[in-house]
Amino acid sequence: MIIDIQLNQGAGPWSALREAAIAAEETGYSTLWNLDHFSGEMFGVGSMLECFTSLTAWAGVTSTIGLGTLVTNAMNREPGLLANIVSSVQQIAGDRFTLGIGAGTAPNSPWSGEQQALKFPLLPTMAVRHARLAEVVEIMRSIWDENRDESFAGFPRPVSAPRVIAGTNSLALARLAGERLDGMNTRFNHPQRGELIACAREASGQRADFDVSVWAPFNTEFADPEHEFHKELAAEGVTRLILFMGNSVDIDAIASTKKYFN
Repeated sequence: MIIDIQLNQGAGPWSALREAAIAAEETGYSTLWNLDHFSGEMFGVGSMLECFTSLTAWAGVTSTIGLGTLVTNAMNREPGLLANIVSSVQQIAGDRFTLGIGAGTAPNSPWSGEQQALKFPLLPTMAVRHARLAEVVEIMRSIWDENRDESFAGFPRPVSAPRVIAGTNSLALARLAGERLDGMNTRFNHPQRGELIACAREASGQRADFDVSVWAPFNTEFADPEHEFHKELAAEGVTRLILFMGNSVDIDAIASTKKYFN
C-alpha cells in the first residue's frame, strides 16, 4: 500500500511547511496533499494559505514527490479558471499533480461558513452538487483535450492531463468516481467505508489503475505493513493511505517513518 502525507497549510508558517515538504520527499512519501479552504477557522488555526499557491511553492522546493489537493471544492472556482490553474501547476510541477475534487457542502452545513462569507452559491441538494462536480471535470477535460474547440486556443494545457479523484462520503458519489474518474478517497472512520470502496471499484469495472485512498490522522505506526489498521485497509482493497498532519507541522515525526519506506 502506498503511503502519502497531507498537511494543513494553516498549521504553521511557510518556512515550516517548506521544510515539511522537503522532509516528506526525503523520507519516501509518495504524494504530498493539502487542503482547499479559504479560512483556517474550521481547523482551529488563524489563517490558511491558499491551496494552489501552496502546491506551486512546494513544487519549487521538491522534485520527485507527487502533489495533490484533498480535496478541491468544485464550487470554489469556475471550471475554466480551475482548468487553467491545474494546467499551470502540472506544468510547474513537471507532471506530478493529482486533482482531488469534492462536491462541496450543503447550505446548512457547519462547513459552509467560508462560502457564505464570500457570497458563493451553495447548491441545495446532494444530487445537484454531484452533477456539478461531474460537469466541472468534463469542462476541464474538454479544455485540456488535444482536439479541443478552437475557442480554447492559447489556453494552457497540462504536461499530461492529471489524474482526478473524488472525495466521497456517499454511495452515489463513489459510483460516479468509479464510472468517470481515476480514483476515490474517503475518511478512515466513515461508517460505510467498505461499502464506498466496493461500490467505486465495481463501478470502475475493477480497473487495475483505479486508485482507492483513505485518509487517517497522522500516526507513524499506520505506515507499518504489520499494523492491524494497515492490514485492515489492504484487505478492503485500499491502494493508498494518506496520513493527515492536521494540527501541527512536525518535521521529526515525518522523518521518523523513514524505516517503513526502506
